[in-house]
Amino acid sequence: MAKPKIPDEKASKIPVRRTKPKADPEAERAEAVREELPVVDAANDTRESEVSVNMTKQDRAKRENVLDEIYHPEEQIGRISDVQKIDQQKQRSRKLLFSFIILSVLAAAAVAGYFVFARGSKFSERVTLAVNAPADVAAGDQVTLSISIKNEERIALRNAELTFNAPDGFTFQSSTPAASNEFNNAWSLGTLQDQAGTTVTVTGRLLGNQLEEKTFSFTLGYRPADFNYDFQKTAETKVKISSSVLRLTPEVPLRIIPGTPTDIPVTIENTSADALTEVTLVAEYPEAFTFTKADPKPSEKTTIWNLPDIPANGKVKVTVTGTFKGNPGDTPELKFRAGKTLAQGLDVQAEANGIGTLVQAGMSLTTKITNPGSGAAVGWGDTLNYIISYKNDSEGDMKDVTVILEFSQKNAGGKDVSILDLDKRSGSSNGKLEGRTLAWTKQDIPALGLVKASTGGDILLRITVASGPEIKGQDDRNFVVTTASRVSVGSIEGVEGKNFETQAEQIATKITSKLNVEAEGRFYNDEQLPVGTGPLPPQVGQTTTYQLSWSLTNPTNEVTQVVVAATLPENVAWSGTQTVTAGQAVTFDATTREITWRINRVPPGTGSLFASLEATFKVSITPLTTDLGQLLLLLNKTVVTARDEFTTKDLRLEKAIVTTDLTTDVAAQGKGLVVAAQP
Repeated sequence: MAKPKIPDEKASKIPVRRTKPKADPEAERAEAVREELPVVDAANDTRESEVSVNMTKQDRAKRENVLDEIYHPEEQIGRISDVQKIDQQKQRSRKLLFSFIILSVLAAAAVAGYFVFARGSKFSERVTLAVNAPADVAAGDQVTLSISIKNEERIALRNAELTFNAPDGFTFQSSTPAASNEFNNAWSLGTLQDQAGTTVTVTGRLLGNQLEEKTFSFTLGYRPADFNYDFQKTAETKVKISSSVLRLTPEVPLRIIPGTPTDIPVTIENTSADALTEVTLVAEYPEAFTFTKADPKPSEKTTIWNLPDIPANGKVKVTVTGTFKGNPGDTPELKFRAGKTLAQGLDVQAEANGIGTLVQAGMSLTTKITNPGSGAAVGWGDTLNYIISYKNDSEGDMKDVTVILEFSQKNAGGKDVSILDLDKRSGSSNGKLEGRTLAWTKQDIPALGLVKASTGGDILLRITVASGPEIKGQDDRNFVVTTASRVSVGSIEGVEGKNFETQAEQIATKITSKLNVEAEGRFYNDEQLPVGTGPLPPQVGQTTTYQLSWSLTNPTNEVTQVVVAATLPENVAWSGTQTVTAGQAVTFDATTREITWRINRVPPGTGSLFASLEATFKVSITPLTTDLGQLLLLLNKTVVTARDEFTTKDLRLEKAIVTTDLTTDVAAQGKGLVVAAQP
């Protein structure tokens, strides 16, 4: 390529051609290059040398190439082609280099994979995991499992870990070595060298139903040395619940007398060497059984007991008492279950049943009151008439029979009160009284010493109810007498046991309220001030006015629908003046001549805890000559009707007539006879 000529040294600057072709882009490009070229001072060789030094070979080559492109474009076509070829070669070189790198990486991976998998193919997983456990245990007993681990390979096993999946009912107690987590179900064993092994033992208590199988499973996780992934080995074993450390022994009598209280002891025994906690006993009764009581008392209803801790080789006893009903030959069955109380319910560990046979071997007993209404309700001052009937229903003779009556006397507050006058009892035999219990033995009735089969007898008893209640407070109302009778038999021929008892159905007797009304006539009040008018004693032909009154009391039970009524004699006039402290106003029917006072409700304690209810009204008489020297009738008999809300009995009582004799009026006493008119 031709180089540009350097001008004469005498020239101060290098001339630059600035001809501008018509819109020739190549010319514009050349001019731009020239402007970039350095200016050389021809007179100063030193500066030229400095320029030459400062211009690197690369800059000179670049400049020459640019100038050749400008002044010799025809020569650049081939050059451009050559440059493109060089660029293409460079791109191909880069691709080849990249491909080479990829192939190198793959080759290295292949080599590594070869070593890994080639070595892995030599690992045959000869690792043993064996579980040794008893074939069967008693429920609630302790069980120990031994887990043996052996590495039979020629390489070590790293990160070995044993995990444990326990069945329901298993409670962990200890392990060797100690578990490595808080749940006591994992053991970190570290590295197991080739041909080496270890053993893990797990101890706990196992609960479950009899004949139930419990599955224990173990998993060993590990990674062989120089391997990049993990292996697992699993093993499991089953343990059968063959029996229980809990033992139930119910003692149901072989022969049961229907209707007789029967004790059924149940013994719960712990046969293990450890104490048992949270043990529950559940009873299942037949329909023929009626629960009466239990010792200790049930924790829930009448069938569940949450027992205290049962010590090692200890016992707990629960005694259930009740009566059976049915026919001779029936075989009622009682079922009992005991076990551990878990969140999901009772884990039964022991079951036992007891069967008895109902026999015709008992004393039947009935007690009744012969008063009207069978003594369901009586009044104060009445007499209760009892008949106690007993009979030997067994096939054998009975000895030493005792008949007992207990009297419970309560008020509305449940307090003991005195209702019956037991000291004034009478009958075929008075028996022996202790407190409020009467008993008849062979000392009182010789026939009770030996009661032959199918024979019996009656005991008659009369007891008087007190004349009236003692009212001390608002609880002294709704009085009840409850009579409970039972018969005790010392022995029965042909039947095991002694002191058999039969209870009769209790009798509850309510005491009706002693509702009362007092009718009186007065001329003077208590202060001896006149409440009447006219002459006293009454005089023939003169009108005398009297004040009549009713005073109502109700000591014990609430009564309702109270009606107090009486009629006026024909010669007595109704004045129309009346007052009441409760209830409706006193009314007078001129046709029937009936005077009536109505009260919807009279509470208990009226007249004792509270004031009596009063009604007053005035009447008058004008004696005739034929009445001279006689007492005159002011009010016919008073009749009271009401309903006792406690006993649901309808009450009715009558009170005597009221005359001019005024027996309750002190100031008017002796002034009731009609006298002649005064002049």
